[in-house]
Amino acid sequence: MKKQLFIYSLLALTAASAMAQDTYLNDRATNTSDVIGTARYVGMGGAMGALGADISVISNNPAGIALFRRSSVSMTLGTQIQDAAPGNDDNAATFSFDQLGLVFCMDNDDVRLNLGFNYQKRINYNQSFLLGQATGGLSQADMFAWVANSTASEDKGQYFFGSPFYDNLYTAYRYTSGGEDFGFFKEKYAAGSANNYFRNPSRGTEGYYYRHAWGYMSGFDINLSASFQDRYYLGLTVGIDNMRYRQSASYEELGDNPYVLYQDQKLDGTGFNIKLGTIVRPIEDNPLRFGVAIETPTWFALKHNAWAALSTIQPDGRYSKPSYMDDDNYLEYNVYTPWKFRASVGSTVENYLAWDIEYEYCMNNWTKMGYPNEGSDYYDSKASISMNKDRAMNEMTHRMVQGVHNFRAGMEFRPANDFAVRVGYNFYSRPFKKSARLDQTNDSPAFDWSTSTEYINLGCTNIISLGLGYQGKNFYADVAYKYRMQRGQFYAFDDNFTSYNESFYTENPGLRDAQLSPTNVNLDRHHISLTLGYRF
Repeated sequence: MKKQLFIYSLLALTAASAMAQDTYLNDRATNTSDVIGTARYVGMGGAMGALGADISVISNNPAGIALFRRSSVSMTLGTQIQDAAPGNDDNAATFSFDQLGLVFCMDNDDVRLNLGFNYQKRINYNQSFLLGQATGGLSQADMFAWVANSTASEDKGQYFFGSPFYDNLYTAYRYTSGGEDFGFFKEKYAAGSANNYFRNPSRGTEGYYYRHAWGYMSGFDINLSASFQDRYYLGLTVGIDNMRYRQSASYEELGDNPYVLYQDQKLDGTGFNIKLGTIVRPIEDNPLRFGVAIETPTWFALKHNAWAALSTIQPDGRYSKPSYMDDDNYLEYNVYTPWKFRASVGSTVENYLAWDIEYEYCMNNWTKMGYPNEGSDYYDSKASISMNKDRAMNEMTHRMVQGVHNFRAGMEFRPANDFAVRVGYNFYSRPFKKSARLDQTNDSPAFDWSTSTEYINLGCTNIISLGLGYQGKNFYADVAYKYRMQRGQFYAFDDNFTSYNESFYTENPGLRDAQLSPTNVNLDRHHISLTLGYRF
Protein backbone atom coordinates (compact mmCIF):
# COMPACT_ATOMS: atom_id res chain seq x y z
CA MET A 1 0.00 0.00 0.00
CA LYS A 2 2.84 2.35 0.87
CA LYS A 3 4.52 1.83 -2.50
CA GLN A 4 1.20 2.42 -4.25
CA LEU A 5 0.83 5.73 -2.43
CA PHE A 6 4.32 6.68 -3.53
CA ILE A 7 3.58 5.83 -7.16
CA TYR A 8 0.29 7.75 -7.10
CA SER A 9 2.06 10.70 -5.53
CA LEU A 10 4.64 10.96 -8.28
CA LEU A 11 2.01 10.36 -10.96
CA ALA A 12 0.13 13.31 -9.58
CA LEU A 13 3.26 15.40 -9.69
CA THR A 14 3.79 14.66 -13.37
CA ALA A 15 0.40 16.13 -14.19
CA ALA A 16 2.00 19.57 -13.96
CA SER A 17 4.53 21.06 -16.35
CA ALA A 18 8.07 19.81 -16.28
CA MET A 19 10.00 22.91 -15.36
CA ALA A 20 9.37 26.22 -13.68
CA GLN A 21 9.77 29.53 -15.42
CA ASP A 22 12.37 30.45 -12.85
CA THR A 23 15.66 32.24 -12.40
CA TYR A 24 17.61 29.34 -13.89
CA LEU A 25 15.41 28.91 -16.96
CA ASN A 26 15.35 32.67 -17.54
CA ASP A 27 19.14 32.57 -17.57
CA ARG A 28 18.81 30.94 -21.00
CA ALA A 29 17.62 34.31 -22.32
CA THR A 30 20.14 36.50 -20.51
CA ASN A 31 23.41 34.56 -20.36
CA THR A 32 24.87 35.33 -23.79
CA SER A 33 28.40 34.36 -22.74
CA ASP A 34 29.59 33.32 -26.17
CA VAL A 35 31.05 34.77 -29.37
CA ILE A 36 29.08 33.90 -32.52
CA GLY A 37 29.15 35.71 -35.86
CA THR A 38 31.44 36.08 -38.86
CA ALA A 39 34.66 34.09 -38.74
CA ARG A 40 36.65 37.35 -38.59
CA TYR A 41 34.59 38.52 -35.60
CA VAL A 42 34.99 35.14 -33.86
CA GLY A 43 38.71 34.94 -34.65
CA MET A 44 39.24 38.28 -32.88
CA GLY A 45 37.17 37.19 -29.88
CA GLY A 46 34.36 39.61 -30.73
CA ALA A 47 36.65 42.51 -29.80
CA MET A 48 35.80 44.89 -32.64
CA GLY A 49 33.74 47.55 -30.88
CA ALA A 50 36.31 50.27 -31.63
CA LEU A 51 37.64 48.88 -34.93
CA GLY A 52 34.28 48.21 -36.61
CA ALA A 53 33.95 47.40 -40.32
CA ASP A 54 32.53 43.91 -39.68
CA ILE A 55 28.84 43.07 -39.98
CA SER A 56 28.78 41.19 -36.65
CA VAL A 57 29.65 44.36 -34.74
CA ILE A 58 26.10 45.49 -35.55
CA SER A 59 24.92 44.01 -32.22
CA ASN A 60 28.02 44.99 -30.22
CA ASN A 61 28.61 48.63 -31.20
CA PRO A 62 26.25 49.87 -33.96
CA ALA A 63 28.66 52.67 -34.84
CA GLY A 64 31.07 50.05 -36.22
CA ILE A 65 28.91 49.69 -39.35
CA ALA A 66 29.77 53.31 -40.24
CA LEU A 67 33.39 52.28 -40.88
CA PHE A 68 32.46 50.23 -43.96
CA ARG A 69 33.85 51.88 -47.13
CA ARG A 70 32.25 49.45 -49.59
CA SER A 71 28.99 47.57 -49.60
CA SER A 72 29.29 43.95 -48.53
CA VAL A 73 27.30 40.72 -48.28
CA SER A 74 28.41 37.76 -46.18
CA MET A 75 27.30 34.34 -44.94
CA THR A 76 28.72 32.19 -42.13
CA LEU A 77 28.35 28.46 -41.50
CA GLY A 78 29.66 26.58 -38.49
CA THR A 79 29.97 23.31 -36.62
CA GLN A 80 29.83 22.95 -32.83
CA ILE A 81 31.37 19.97 -31.03
CA GLN A 82 30.94 19.45 -27.30
CA ASP A 83 34.04 18.38 -25.38
CA ALA A 84 32.44 15.92 -22.93
CA ALA A 85 30.93 12.65 -24.10
CA PRO A 86 27.20 13.16 -24.75
CA GLY A 87 24.57 11.11 -22.95
CA ASN A 88 22.50 8.32 -24.50
CA ASP A 89 24.60 8.21 -27.69
CA ASP A 90 23.55 11.71 -28.75
CA ASN A 91 25.63 13.40 -31.43
CA ALA A 92 28.53 15.47 -30.11
CA ALA A 93 28.64 17.64 -33.25
CA THR A 94 25.90 19.84 -34.67
CA PHE A 95 25.67 22.05 -37.74
CA SER A 96 25.13 25.76 -37.19
CA PHE A 97 23.94 28.52 -39.54
CA ASP A 98 25.58 31.47 -37.80
CA GLN A 99 25.13 34.60 -39.90
CA LEU A 100 23.77 36.20 -43.07
CA GLY A 101 24.10 39.93 -43.60
CA LEU A 102 24.30 42.92 -45.93
CA VAL A 103 25.79 46.42 -45.58
CA PHE A 104 24.87 49.08 -48.13
CA CYS A 105 27.11 52.16 -48.28
CA MET A 106 25.83 55.54 -49.45
CA ASP A 107 28.71 57.89 -50.30
CA ASN A 108 28.53 61.62 -49.53
CA ASP A 109 31.16 64.34 -49.33
CA ASP A 110 30.51 65.39 -45.74
CA VAL A 111 28.41 62.66 -44.15
CA ARG A 112 28.46 58.99 -45.11
CA LEU A 113 25.39 56.92 -44.29
CA ASN A 114 25.37 53.13 -44.16
CA LEU A 115 22.48 50.69 -43.85
CA GLY A 116 23.01 47.25 -42.34
CA PHE A 117 20.84 44.13 -42.13
CA ASN A 118 22.04 41.01 -40.38
CA TYR A 119 20.75 37.68 -39.12
CA GLN A 120 23.02 36.24 -36.45
CA LYS A 121 22.85 33.40 -33.97
CA ARG A 122 23.33 34.67 -30.42
CA ILE A 123 23.20 31.46 -28.35
CA ASN A 124 23.56 27.81 -29.36
CA TYR A 125 21.73 25.60 -26.82
CA ASN A 126 22.93 22.23 -28.14
CA GLN A 127 24.29 20.19 -25.23
CA SER A 128 23.91 16.62 -23.96
CA PHE A 129 25.15 15.03 -20.73
CA LEU A 130 24.54 12.25 -18.25
CA LEU A 131 25.42 12.92 -14.60
CA GLY A 132 25.41 10.88 -11.42
CA GLN A 133 24.97 12.23 -7.90
CA ALA A 134 25.07 10.57 -4.49
CA THR A 135 22.01 11.69 -2.53
CA GLY A 136 23.37 10.83 0.92
CA GLY A 137 20.07 9.29 2.02
CA LEU A 138 17.98 12.24 0.82
CA SER A 139 15.36 11.97 -1.90
CA GLN A 140 13.75 14.17 -4.54
CA ALA A 141 10.38 12.91 -3.20
CA ASP A 142 11.27 14.43 0.18
CA MET A 143 12.00 17.69 -1.60
CA PHE A 144 8.50 17.64 -3.09
CA ALA A 145 6.95 16.92 0.30
CA TRP A 146 8.93 19.70 1.96
CA VAL A 147 7.59 22.27 -0.48
CA ALA A 148 4.04 21.10 0.22
CA ASN A 149 4.49 20.96 3.99
CA SER A 150 2.49 23.58 5.81
CA THR A 151 5.23 24.58 8.23
CA ALA A 152 7.70 25.35 5.45
CA SER A 153 4.88 27.13 3.64
CA GLU A 154 4.02 29.21 6.69
CA ASP A 155 7.66 30.16 7.16
CA LYS A 156 7.71 31.47 3.61
CA GLY A 157 4.41 33.29 3.93
CA GLN A 158 2.79 31.20 1.21
CA TYR A 159 -0.72 30.01 0.51
CA PHE A 160 -0.53 26.97 -1.75
CA PHE A 161 -4.12 25.75 -1.94
CA GLY A 162 -5.77 26.12 -5.32
CA SER A 163 -2.63 25.99 -7.49
CA PRO A 164 -2.42 22.98 -9.85
CA PHE A 165 1.07 21.93 -8.80
CA TYR A 166 0.79 22.18 -5.04
CA ASP A 167 -2.61 20.52 -4.97
CA ASN A 168 -0.78 17.49 -6.32
CA LEU A 169 1.99 17.86 -3.76
CA TYR A 170 -0.49 17.23 -0.98
CA THR A 171 -0.85 13.72 -2.36
CA ALA A 172 2.92 13.29 -2.06
CA TYR A 173 2.62 14.38 1.55
CA ARG A 174 0.39 11.36 2.23
CA TYR A 175 3.31 9.08 1.43
CA THR A 176 5.99 10.86 3.45
CA SER A 177 3.72 11.44 6.43
CA GLY A 178 2.81 7.77 6.80
CA GLY A 179 -0.39 7.75 4.73
CA GLU A 180 -2.47 10.43 6.42
CA ASP A 181 -5.32 11.45 4.18
CA PHE A 182 -5.65 14.81 2.44
CA GLY A 183 -8.38 16.12 4.72
CA PHE A 184 -6.34 15.52 7.85
CA PHE A 185 -3.31 17.17 6.28
CA LYS A 186 -5.38 20.21 5.30
CA GLU A 187 -6.77 20.45 8.81
CA LYS A 188 -3.25 20.33 10.26
CA TYR A 189 -2.17 22.96 7.74
CA ALA A 190 -4.89 25.31 8.95
CA ALA A 191 -3.73 24.75 12.52
CA GLY A 192 -0.12 25.36 11.50
CA SER A 193 1.08 22.19 13.19
CA ALA A 194 2.04 19.83 10.33
CA ASN A 195 5.50 19.01 11.62
CA ASN A 196 5.67 15.27 10.93
CA TYR A 197 6.01 15.17 7.19
CA PHE A 198 9.37 13.38 7.47
CA ARG A 199 8.05 10.59 9.67
CA ASN A 200 8.72 8.10 6.90
CA PRO A 201 11.18 9.61 4.42
CA SER A 202 11.89 8.08 1.05
CA ARG A 203 15.58 7.37 1.48
CA GLY A 204 17.52 7.72 -1.73
CA THR A 205 21.04 6.46 -2.41
CA GLU A 206 21.98 7.91 -5.79
CA GLY A 207 20.44 9.68 -8.76
CA TYR A 208 21.22 9.88 -12.46
CA TYR A 209 20.23 12.91 -14.50
CA TYR A 210 20.18 13.00 -18.30
CA ARG A 211 19.56 16.12 -20.34
CA HIS A 212 19.61 16.77 -24.05
CA ALA A 213 19.03 20.41 -24.97
CA TRP A 214 18.90 21.88 -28.43
CA GLY A 215 17.77 25.02 -30.18
CA TYR A 216 19.07 28.56 -30.41
CA MET A 217 18.50 32.22 -29.84
CA SER A 218 18.91 34.22 -33.02
CA GLY A 219 18.62 37.91 -33.78
CA PHE A 220 17.74 40.03 -36.78
CA ASP A 221 19.38 43.48 -36.60
CA ILE A 222 18.57 46.57 -38.65
CA ASN A 223 21.18 49.32 -38.50
CA LEU A 224 21.56 52.94 -39.54
CA SER A 225 24.98 54.51 -39.04
CA ALA A 226 26.75 57.71 -40.02
CA SER A 227 30.35 58.89 -40.34
CA PHE A 228 31.34 62.55 -39.88
CA GLN A 229 34.72 63.77 -41.19
CA ASP A 230 35.96 60.18 -40.91
CA ARG A 231 36.55 60.80 -37.19
CA TYR A 232 33.16 60.57 -35.53
CA TYR A 233 30.86 57.61 -36.01
CA LEU A 234 27.32 57.06 -34.72
CA GLY A 235 25.04 54.04 -35.01
CA LEU A 236 21.59 52.78 -34.07
CA THR A 237 20.53 49.14 -34.23
CA VAL A 238 17.02 47.80 -33.75
CA GLY A 239 17.11 44.12 -32.81
CA ILE A 240 14.45 41.42 -32.95
CA ASP A 241 15.42 38.22 -31.12
CA ASN A 242 13.87 34.80 -31.57
CA MET A 243 14.19 32.11 -28.88
CA ARG A 244 13.64 28.41 -29.60
CA TYR A 245 14.70 26.15 -26.73
CA ARG A 246 14.02 22.40 -26.50
CA GLN A 247 14.92 19.98 -23.72
CA SER A 248 14.44 16.28 -23.09
CA ALA A 249 15.48 15.11 -19.62
CA SER A 250 15.06 12.32 -17.08
CA TYR A 251 15.91 11.82 -13.44
CA GLU A 252 16.39 8.26 -12.16
CA GLU A 253 16.64 7.81 -8.39
CA LEU A 254 17.67 4.61 -6.64
CA GLY A 255 16.77 3.85 -3.04
CA ASP A 256 13.70 2.71 -1.10
CA ASN A 257 11.33 3.51 -3.97
CA PRO A 258 13.31 3.68 -7.25
CA TYR A 259 11.72 5.53 -10.14
CA VAL A 260 12.43 7.54 -13.29
CA LEU A 261 10.77 10.90 -13.92
CA TYR A 262 10.85 11.91 -17.61
CA GLN A 263 10.51 15.56 -18.58
CA ASP A 264 10.23 17.29 -21.94
CA GLN A 265 9.75 20.98 -22.51
CA LYS A 266 9.91 23.71 -25.09
CA LEU A 267 10.25 27.46 -24.78
CA ASP A 268 9.47 29.83 -27.64
CA GLY A 269 9.21 33.57 -27.95
CA THR A 270 10.40 36.82 -29.47
CA GLY A 271 12.07 39.89 -28.05
CA PHE A 272 12.86 43.46 -29.01
CA ASN A 273 15.81 45.71 -28.10
CA ILE A 274 17.65 48.85 -29.17
CA LYS A 275 21.40 49.45 -29.27
CA LEU A 276 23.16 52.82 -29.51
CA GLY A 277 26.85 53.33 -30.09
CA THR A 278 29.58 55.78 -31.00
CA ILE A 279 33.22 55.60 -32.05
CA VAL A 280 35.53 58.60 -31.82
CA ARG A 281 38.99 59.15 -33.24
CA PRO A 282 40.08 62.10 -31.05
CA ILE A 283 43.39 62.87 -32.76
CA GLU A 284 43.08 63.62 -36.46
CA ASP A 285 46.35 62.06 -37.58
CA ASN A 286 46.29 59.16 -35.12
CA PRO A 287 44.38 55.88 -35.73
CA LEU A 288 43.61 55.43 -32.01
CA ARG A 289 39.86 55.28 -31.44
CA PHE A 290 37.43 54.80 -28.58
CA GLY A 291 34.03 53.17 -28.65
CA VAL A 292 31.03 53.32 -26.29
CA ALA A 293 27.74 51.44 -26.65
CA ILE A 294 24.61 50.78 -24.63
CA GLU A 295 21.99 48.06 -25.13
CA THR A 296 18.49 48.31 -23.70
CA PRO A 297 16.79 45.33 -22.07
CA THR A 298 15.30 42.84 -24.48
CA TRP A 299 11.55 42.62 -23.88
CA PHE A 300 10.73 38.94 -24.38
CA ALA A 301 7.23 37.48 -24.74
CA LEU A 302 7.63 33.75 -24.06
CA LYS A 303 5.47 30.63 -24.01
CA HIS A 304 6.50 27.52 -22.12
CA ASN A 305 5.02 24.05 -22.76
CA ALA A 306 5.97 20.81 -21.06
CA TRP A 307 4.93 17.24 -20.30
CA ALA A 308 6.12 14.58 -17.91
CA ALA A 309 5.91 10.83 -17.37
CA LEU A 310 6.79 8.39 -14.60
CA SER A 311 8.31 4.91 -14.74
CA THR A 312 8.78 2.87 -11.56
CA ILE A 313 11.59 0.34 -11.14
CA GLN A 314 10.49 -3.12 -10.03
CA PRO A 315 12.41 -5.26 -7.50
CA ASP A 316 13.72 -7.43 -10.35
CA GLY A 317 15.15 -4.33 -12.06
CA ARG A 318 12.49 -4.03 -14.75
CA TYR A 319 11.12 -0.60 -15.62
CA SER A 320 7.38 -0.19 -15.76
CA LYS A 321 5.82 1.28 -18.88
CA PRO A 322 5.96 5.10 -18.55
CA SER A 323 2.69 6.65 -17.49
CA TYR A 324 2.33 9.65 -19.78
CA MET A 325 0.22 12.58 -18.73
CA ASP A 326 -1.96 14.35 -21.31
CA ASP A 327 -0.81 17.78 -20.29
CA ASP A 328 -1.82 20.84 -22.28
CA ASN A 329 -0.82 23.24 -19.51
CA TYR A 330 1.36 26.12 -20.60
CA LEU A 331 2.48 29.42 -19.19
CA GLU A 332 2.81 32.68 -21.09
CA TYR A 333 5.13 35.17 -19.45
CA ASN A 334 7.48 38.06 -20.11
CA VAL A 335 11.18 38.42 -19.35
CA TYR A 336 13.04 41.72 -19.38
CA THR A 337 16.74 41.11 -19.78
CA PRO A 338 19.21 43.52 -18.17
CA TRP A 339 20.91 46.62 -19.56
CA LYS A 340 24.36 46.17 -21.09
CA PHE A 341 27.15 48.75 -21.20
CA ARG A 342 30.28 48.50 -23.38
CA ALA A 343 33.49 50.47 -23.73
CA SER A 344 36.36 49.72 -26.12
CA VAL A 345 39.65 51.05 -27.37
CA GLY A 346 41.50 50.03 -30.52
CA SER A 347 43.97 51.10 -33.13
CA THR A 348 45.88 50.07 -36.23
CA VAL A 349 49.57 50.09 -37.08
CA GLU A 350 49.84 51.06 -40.72
CA ASN A 351 48.42 48.26 -42.87
CA TYR A 352 49.63 45.20 -41.03
CA LEU A 353 48.29 45.24 -37.45
CA ALA A 354 44.97 45.98 -35.72
CA TRP A 355 44.02 45.47 -32.07
CA ASP A 356 41.00 46.02 -29.85
CA ILE A 357 40.31 45.72 -26.11
CA GLU A 358 36.79 45.86 -24.66
CA TYR A 359 34.86 45.74 -21.39
CA GLU A 360 31.17 44.93 -21.01
CA TYR A 361 28.97 44.93 -17.93
CA CYS A 362 25.65 43.11 -17.94
CA MET A 363 23.25 43.69 -15.03
CA ASN A 364 21.98 40.10 -14.91
CA ASN A 365 20.79 40.38 -11.31
CA TRP A 366 18.18 42.91 -12.47
CA THR A 367 16.45 40.51 -14.86
CA LYS A 368 12.69 40.90 -14.47
CA MET A 369 9.84 38.47 -15.01
CA GLY A 370 6.12 39.20 -15.35
CA TYR A 371 2.92 38.13 -17.06
CA PRO A 372 1.03 39.43 -20.11
CA ASN A 373 -1.99 40.88 -18.30
CA GLU A 374 -3.57 40.94 -14.88
CA GLY A 375 -6.68 39.22 -16.20
CA SER A 376 -4.83 35.96 -16.84
CA ASP A 377 -5.12 32.82 -14.73
CA TYR A 378 -1.63 33.40 -13.33
CA TYR A 379 -2.90 36.17 -11.07
CA ASP A 380 -4.50 35.56 -7.72
CA SER A 381 -4.67 37.17 -4.31
CA LYS A 382 -0.98 36.68 -3.57
CA ALA A 383 0.64 39.88 -2.38
CA SER A 384 3.70 39.17 -4.55
CA ILE A 385 1.81 39.85 -7.77
CA SER A 386 1.04 43.36 -8.88
CA MET A 387 1.38 45.47 -12.06
CA ASN A 388 2.13 42.28 -14.05
CA LYS A 389 5.44 41.78 -12.18
CA ASP A 390 6.39 38.56 -10.42
CA ARG A 391 7.98 40.25 -7.43
CA ALA A 392 8.89 37.03 -5.63
CA MET A 393 10.79 35.60 -8.62
CA ASN A 394 12.45 38.94 -9.30
CA GLU A 395 13.63 39.16 -5.70
CA MET A 396 14.97 35.60 -5.93
CA THR A 397 16.87 36.51 -9.10
CA HIS A 398 18.36 39.54 -7.39
CA ARG A 399 19.53 37.33 -4.49
CA MET A 400 20.92 34.46 -6.56
CA VAL A 401 22.32 36.19 -9.65
CA GLN A 402 25.08 38.77 -9.96
CA GLY A 403 26.24 41.23 -12.58
CA VAL A 404 28.49 39.74 -15.27
CA HIS A 405 31.78 41.32 -16.34
CA ASN A 406 33.13 40.55 -19.81
CA PHE A 407 36.67 41.32 -20.98
CA ARG A 408 37.56 40.86 -24.64
CA ALA A 409 40.77 41.29 -26.57
CA GLY A 410 41.56 40.67 -30.21
CA MET A 411 44.37 41.21 -32.69
CA GLU A 412 44.70 40.90 -36.46
CA PHE A 413 48.08 40.64 -38.18
CA ARG A 414 48.52 40.93 -41.95
CA PRO A 415 51.85 39.51 -43.16
CA ALA A 416 50.62 40.21 -46.70
CA ASN A 417 47.95 42.50 -48.12
CA ASP A 418 45.59 39.65 -48.97
CA PHE A 419 46.20 37.41 -45.94
CA ALA A 420 45.39 37.84 -42.21
CA VAL A 421 46.03 35.94 -38.97
CA ARG A 422 43.78 36.59 -35.96
CA VAL A 423 43.69 35.73 -32.28
CA GLY A 424 41.13 36.54 -29.57
CA TYR A 425 40.31 35.98 -25.91
CA ASN A 426 37.13 36.37 -23.81
CA PHE A 427 36.44 36.17 -20.11
CA TYR A 428 32.91 36.17 -18.61
CA SER A 429 32.53 36.17 -14.84
CA ARG A 430 30.18 33.64 -13.22
CA PRO A 431 26.49 34.60 -13.48
CA PHE A 432 25.33 32.89 -10.25
CA LYS A 433 26.48 33.55 -6.72
CA LYS A 434 28.15 30.62 -4.96
CA SER A 435 25.23 30.43 -2.52
CA ALA A 436 22.60 30.29 -5.30
CA ARG A 437 19.98 27.53 -5.20
CA LEU A 438 16.58 26.75 -6.69
CA ASP A 439 14.29 27.70 -3.81
CA GLN A 440 10.90 26.25 -4.74
CA THR A 441 9.24 27.63 -1.64
CA ASN A 442 9.53 31.00 -3.34
CA ASP A 443 6.08 32.61 -3.44
CA SER A 444 5.92 32.83 -7.24
CA PRO A 445 2.99 31.56 -9.32
CA ALA A 446 5.52 30.20 -11.84
CA PHE A 447 6.28 27.34 -9.43
CA ASP A 448 2.63 26.30 -9.60
CA TRP A 449 3.48 24.74 -12.96
CA SER A 450 6.67 22.96 -11.88
CA THR A 451 7.83 19.45 -11.04
CA SER A 452 11.51 19.90 -11.90
CA THR A 453 14.01 20.33 -9.07
CA GLU A 454 17.46 20.19 -10.68
CA TYR A 455 19.65 23.24 -11.26
CA ILE A 456 23.20 24.10 -12.36
CA ASN A 457 25.27 26.94 -10.90
CA LEU A 458 27.35 28.04 -13.88
CA GLY A 459 30.97 29.07 -13.43
CA CYS A 460 33.00 31.65 -15.32
CA THR A 461 33.62 31.30 -19.05
CA ASN A 462 36.93 31.50 -20.93
CA ILE A 463 37.05 31.59 -24.72
CA ILE A 464 40.14 31.45 -26.93
CA SER A 465 39.93 31.81 -30.69
CA LEU A 466 42.16 31.71 -33.75
CA GLY A 467 41.40 32.76 -37.30
CA LEU A 468 42.71 33.09 -40.83
CA GLY A 469 41.46 35.35 -43.62
CA TYR A 470 41.92 35.88 -47.34
CA GLN A 471 40.97 39.14 -49.12
CA GLY A 472 40.75 39.29 -52.91
CA LYS A 473 39.68 42.25 -55.03
CA ASN A 474 36.02 41.67 -54.22
CA PHE A 475 35.70 38.18 -52.77
CA TYR A 476 36.87 37.32 -49.25
CA ALA A 477 36.90 34.19 -47.09
CA ASP A 478 37.59 33.73 -43.37
CA VAL A 479 37.83 30.71 -41.09
CA ALA A 480 37.97 30.59 -37.28
CA TYR A 481 38.34 28.09 -34.47
CA LYS A 482 36.91 28.79 -31.01
CA TYR A 483 37.29 26.84 -27.77
CA ARG A 484 34.73 27.81 -25.12
CA MET A 485 35.53 26.57 -21.60
CA GLN A 486 32.97 26.54 -18.79
CA ARG A 487 32.15 24.36 -15.78
CA GLY A 488 29.03 24.14 -13.68
CA GLN A 489 27.92 22.57 -10.40
CA PHE A 490 24.87 20.33 -10.74
CA TYR A 491 22.29 19.60 -8.02
CA ALA A 492 19.46 17.10 -8.55
CA PHE A 493 17.38 19.03 -6.01
CA ASP A 494 17.81 21.59 -3.24
CA ASP A 495 18.83 19.89 0.03
CA ASN A 496 18.13 22.89 2.28
CA PHE A 497 14.81 21.37 3.34
CA THR A 498 16.75 19.46 6.01
CA SER A 499 17.55 22.70 7.84
CA TYR A 500 14.03 24.12 7.93
CA ASN A 501 12.52 21.74 10.44
CA GLU A 502 14.26 20.30 13.49
CA SER A 503 11.77 17.42 13.51
CA PHE A 504 13.55 16.11 10.41
CA TYR A 505 16.61 15.37 12.57
CA THR A 506 14.50 14.14 15.47
CA GLU A 507 12.74 11.58 13.30
CA ASN A 508 15.85 10.80 11.20
CA PRO A 509 19.01 11.28 13.32
CA GLY A 510 21.08 9.36 10.78
CA LEU A 511 20.47 12.08 8.20
CA ARG A 512 21.59 15.03 10.34
CA ASP A 513 24.66 15.61 8.17
CA ALA A 514 23.09 14.47 4.89
CA GLN A 515 23.61 16.83 1.97
CA LEU A 516 24.14 16.79 -1.75
CA SER A 517 27.69 17.19 -2.98
CA PRO A 518 27.57 19.03 -6.31
CA THR A 519 28.54 17.17 -9.46
CA ASN A 520 30.86 19.05 -11.80
CA VAL A 521 29.52 19.51 -15.33
CA ASN A 522 31.84 19.91 -18.32
CA LEU A 523 30.23 22.45 -20.67
CA ASP A 524 33.31 22.98 -22.87
CA ARG A 525 32.76 23.05 -26.60
CA HIS A 526 34.65 23.62 -29.84
CA HIS A 527 33.36 25.63 -32.78
CA ILE A 528 34.63 25.99 -36.35
CA SER A 529 33.16 28.69 -38.58
CA LEU A 530 33.57 29.67 -42.23
CA THR A 531 32.55 33.00 -43.74
CA LEU A 532 32.23 33.75 -47.45
CA GLY A 533 31.70 37.34 -48.53
CA TYR A 534 31.66 39.74 -51.43
CA ARG A 535 32.31 43.50 -51.51
CA PHE A 536 30.91 45.74 -54.23
